[in-house]
Amino acid sequence: MPKKLLYVFILIPLSIYSQKQASIFKGKTIDSTAAVKDVHIINLNTKAGTFSLENGKFQIKAKVNDTLQLSSIGYQTKKMIVKAYHFIEKENLIEVKEAIYNLDEIVYKRTNLTGFLTADIKQTPKKNYKEKAVDDLLIGIRNLDLKEIANMKVGLGEAHLIKPTKVRLPNTFEGVGFSFGVGNSNKKKKNFSDVLDEEDKIVKKIYNLLGEDFFNNDLNIKKEQHILFINYCLNKNIITVYKNNNVLKLIEILKKERVNFTKQ
Repeated sequence: MPKKLLYVFILIPLSIYSQKQASIFKGKTIDSTAAVKDVHIINLNTKAGTFSLENGKFQIKAKVNDTLQLSSIGYQTKKMIVKAYHFIEKENLIEVKEAIYNLDEIVYKRTNLTGFLTADIKQTPKKNYKEKAVDDLLIGIRNLDLKEIANMKVGLGEAHLIKPTKVRLPNTFEGVGFSFGVGNSNKKKKNFSDVLDEEDKIVKKIYNLLGEDFFNNDLNIKKEQHILFINYCLNKNIITVYKNNNVLKLIEILKKERVNFTKQ
């Protein structure tokens, strides 16, 4: 009984003293098997911090009711409240628990990506077989011979898309993209097929520039009609706008013509 009273009499003044003034808190970080080094200990009240040594031991200034936070890579962050009896112990053993990480399932799929964005976008796997079928159809249309396209039957709803047949008159101006026919000029002339090839290339460049999502989401045009719509807008001088790098003007024209195109 006298020993217990002596212990109480010692503890009470120590508690009162430590609550008012910081003392040295001595500790040792351990896990289930051994001491843990390089644990970061910080007093959240004073913002003072330290690290545990090779043997897990550390010292930090603290007072009763201060909060110590212990953290380390691979371990769970732990917080503890400093009590008066902690200052009596020669060494407070503090256990830190290893962190357990649950990884989501990873599905690896081999691709032929090159690191170049323009090329890799074309090789990115499609979302489903329907989109792939549409893409294959568009590729087939783009690869059609010009003569085959010229011989295709055109419906009434597509009559406005037919380019007028050019009448070649001697010694007259032949229009934009052609040379003058005055005299015996030695300048090389562009034939109608070359002009169509150039327009077709620019149509593809405009499509690649703005991207499939622009026509799908911004213009709300079906994927199989993207190229058809750009050709529909050729009479709005979009080739010149494209060559002048006026992308905003190009988008403005396409958005305006989209209304008339979808009414058909």
